[in-house]
Amino acid sequence: MKKTVLVIYVAMALSACGLKSKPNTTTASIPTQAKLLATQANAASHKMKSSKENTIVYFNPNGEVQTTPQVGGFYRKLLGKNRAGQAIVQDFYQDSNTKQTNPMILLDMKNFDNFDSAVMQGRVIWYNPAGEITQFLDYQNGLVQRGGYYNQAGTLVLETEGDNHLNPNAPVKIRGYYDNGQILFENNQANDKSESVFYYNNGQKMWHGMSSTETIHAWNRDGQPVELSEIADDIAAAEKRASQLTNQYMSNN
Repeated sequence: MKKTVLVIYVAMALSACGLKSKPNTTTASIPTQAKLLATQANAASHKMKSSKENTIVYFNPNGEVQTTPQVGGFYRKLLGKNRAGQAIVQDFYQDSNTKQTNPMILLDMKNFDNFDSAVMQGRVIWYNPAGEITQFLDYQNGLVQRGGYYNQAGTLVLETEGDNHLNPNAPVKIRGYYDNGQILFENNQANDKSESVFYYNNGQKMWHGMSSTETIHAWNRDGQPVELSEIADDIAAAEKRASQLTNQYMSNN
């Protein structure tokens, strides 16, 4: 199943003025471990009336509709309908018949082969062929409300809030994390303005900048104000990881 693209960029060269170092109070707004999503994985199928129809649509690996099963592709199966009459469907890997998604709600059966966010409702969870959760997106009123991306260990590495694929000025937020679970960065965007904060892996703020001002405030690992040049190596390493995370987990959405 294809996923909605969020137009989110991690600003690596912002500026800030008059900002003071604060303790890191930012915490993940979604489950930090993929296994915590397991109890929600089949929520869409609760109180569902099973379908007697054998409705299946086949797709190739690129998500294009096919008339027959495709090696390396997947298929979507109609499971039934909920009390509101909305279709409950689920995607499966063609080669293994293992689940690619959890049961999910389609707002209209006419969109059975449609992957646009406008036709989805509720939480959609994706699995790799080994059955491990890789990410989820929460859909409501045609937009993505938030999403989470998990590494091979099942630990949260990226989370998003907001959706600007229809309105480029809509507020969006993205957070990235170190392997130890500490926040790495947070980037907020709205109305062509952007704000970024980067952190050390001990939770201490590294630098903080806003696109509307002219300077960046920076701190060392002990929370003492410093010049950017004094922590250049730390900044480079943090920004490199941020770029790696966004490229690895979000570039194929």
